[in-house]
Amino acid sequence: MNPPNLHPGALIVIEGIDGAGSTTQSAMLTEWLRAAGIASAVTSEPSTGPIGVTIREYLARRLELGGPQAEALAFAADRMDHVMREVVPALARGETVVTDRYYLSSLAYQALGCDLAWLLEINRFALRPDLTVFLDVPVEVGMDRLSGRESRERFEEDGGILDRIAGLYRAAIAALREAGEEVHIIDGTRSPAQIHEEILRLAADVLRSRYPDAAFPA
Repeated sequence: MNPPNLHPGALIVIEGIDGAGSTTQSAMLTEWLRAAGIASAVTSEPSTGPIGVTIREYLARRLELGGPQAEALAFAADRMDHVMREVVPALARGETVVTDRYYLSSLAYQALGCDLAWLLEINRFALRPDLTVFLDVPVEVGMDRLSGRESRERFEEDGGILDRIAGLYRAAIAALREAGEEVHIIDGTRSPAQIHEEILRLAADVLRSRYPDAAFPA
């Protein structure tokens, strides 16, 4: 991965298997930041851009891609479009960007059919986050949370696949850590409020120097 970023805003990533609660926690963190007077934006991957829209159709099984490599390249292309079209401009405005999923997701989900070293290579131009948090939940917890959804996406239908993805996340996190990138693993089985408090403490370590007037938790 490329060297750490130097930009006015901060990029915070919330990750986890399906059902881990990354969407909920991304929204909660963004809401807190805005209430604290910190300019912020929440986003997600796949993005809302042209490539991301195509990927969402793929995840909903309304179209197919030409195999695992095409899938991985589509996610990597959407990521670079997302970064250049949405993330970089927001950071340049001094905003803190909270994204629900980023390249760690690709290093796990697309590793179902692709080599991890190749996935790292095709994602090496993506901006490095200032903070990455991985919500750790057992697969059965994630599947139970998904059971209330009206429809499920491609990777959400099979607990066996989700179990493999959980293992691939562990391998991807180990690879990033070996390369010098920090990923914080936190217990995602607790209440949303408890998880939010821990994420906020981690975010405070990144943001306190940038926003000295904000009332971050100790």
